[in-house]
Amino acid sequence: MKHETAALLESRAWQSSEQWFHRYDKDQNEDLLESMRYFIEAAEVHSSIDAGNKTRGACAHASLVSLQIRMPDCKWLNLSETNARRLLVEQSYFQEALIVAEAYGLNQPSEWALVLWNQMLKPELIEEFVAEFVAVLPLQPSMLVELARFYRAEVAARGDQSQFSVWLTGGGLPAEWAKYLGRSFRCLLKRTRDLRLRVQLATIATGFNDIIDTCMNALDKVPDNAAPLVLRKGHGGAYLPLM
Repeated sequence: MKHETAALLESRAWQSSEQWFHRYDKDQNEDLLESMRYFIEAAEVHSSIDAGNKTRGACAHASLVSLQIRMPDCKWLNLSETNARRLLVEQSYFQEALIVAEAYGLNQPSEWALVLWNQMLKPELIEEFVAEFVAVLPLQPSMLVELARFYRAEVAARGDQSQFSVWLTGGGLPAEWAKYLGRSFRCLLKRTRDLRLRVQLATIATGFNDIIDTCMNALDKVPDNAAPLVLRKGHGGAYLPLM
């Protein structure tokens, strides 16, 4: 019975959001508020029957409706997979990106690689973005390797700094793209705790010999017969994994 109740609430939520799309005056958001309420009620029903994925999905859709209310100039709801992916990549703030990813089933490492790459020339934003990212999601090795390959290909393609069509941003002169790109990639390397993986990423990306040397010096101090999990003492007495 509860499954049917949750399904009915979600159906009403979608109907309410659809009614808003057909309104002439989009500033009238009563339909969206009602849609959000239905999604929240559906999530509560799902949670009472331990339907974890469905609970998370309903919460994500409720959050997506809230974004539509807060930012009505952008279309957040009822997007195709292609447009949802484009919207995800365009997000500069992690919380909004996570809502889009959860609501449209795009919370995958391969999708996040494109989102992070789109932030690479905005070091003032990517540091905060990555900090919030690692607090919620892991930096998957496959995603980091893909970013390292993106970086190497971009540096190789733009080594003569003759083309800037992709990287014209308001953050500075186009000629400074290499500095921004390198600074952003260092931010990702800094967040990679596994030293062997950090060496691999720096090697793939090229141009980070100082990071490779630092990591190799640390690894040289690790005994050859060390267990897979090796810890070092960090700030505050906490122990962090080297590998």
